[in-house]
Amino acid sequence: MPKDTQFSRVLIGLRQAQGFATAYAFYQARGAKKVFGLSFTNYLSFERGKSLPQGPRLSALVSALGLSALSPGTRQLLYAYFRDILGSDELLKALASGSPDPAPGSWQVAESATRQAISQRSHQLTLQQYQALADDRGVYACHVVLANTKGWVDKAELSAQVGLSGKALEAALKALKAAGLAELGPGRARSPLAGQYVVPPVITPATAGVYARLQAYRNEWVKGTGKVNFSRYLILRAPEAKFSGYLPHMADVVSMSALYGDVNRCEDSAMYLVEGRVTKLFDRAKG
Repeated sequence: MPKDTQFSRVLIGLRQAQGFATAYAFYQARGAKKVFGLSFTNYLSFERGKSLPQGPRLSALVSALGLSALSPGTRQLLYAYFRDILGSDELLKALASGSPDPAPGSWQVAESATRQAISQRSHQLTLQQYQALADDRGVYACHVVLANTKGWVDKAELSAQVGLSGKALEAALKALKAAGLAELGPGRARSPLAGQYVVPPVITPATAGVYARLQAYRNEWVKGTGKVNFSRYLILRAPEAKFSGYLPHMADVVSMSALYGDVNRCEDSAMYLVEGRVTKLFDRAKG
């Protein structure tokens, strides 16, 4: 019989927040044994409260959930992990209160609401689908436009937007159809994902190369046809351990832009790339 542990409850909640209704769908989409380093049966034992992951398995699990080291979800999962090991909250209180989040309560409420709204329409692509997008820049470009446009898109319109035509466009669309990312009709195409929040790839050893190629394609688009609509910067000195706590908030703000998205075409609609980036300056450390 499943054992209701705090770790299993938190793990299931985080998995569902990523848009996965079942443990098997999550395990397969995140790379299966290649990423987790264990069988599905062993992973399922975590969700059923029969065992706890050890060492690198816990790190792989955090990565598969799309969490950074200091994400709120990571802290929640680790707290539950050690709570189940110790059997009590008493020894964890000092640790939990040692690094309070300086973000105002209003921010945290807004970010929590955003995560909940996005999770209700999230869709996680499989590793194979990400690979299909990373294999060809034209395929990725067509996917981006179609997934952000409601209904059928004429091939001539799509061609003008992504800069592909003839056999190159047809090949890209066929690749998308084969990956389950497009439906084709006479002279037109559409995406079954229009209106959904496509969860970006989680950086793991199995997906690092895929993610790097997708990032390279986006960089090329920015250099070729990109136009900056808004920019703001701030240079500051801060303790790295403390400043890293800001990163989850930055990630939530970027995700929040999805709430403004509209797949319905109108006269002033356009495609936007929203990025969040933090760069460490004057870092001459070796190694």
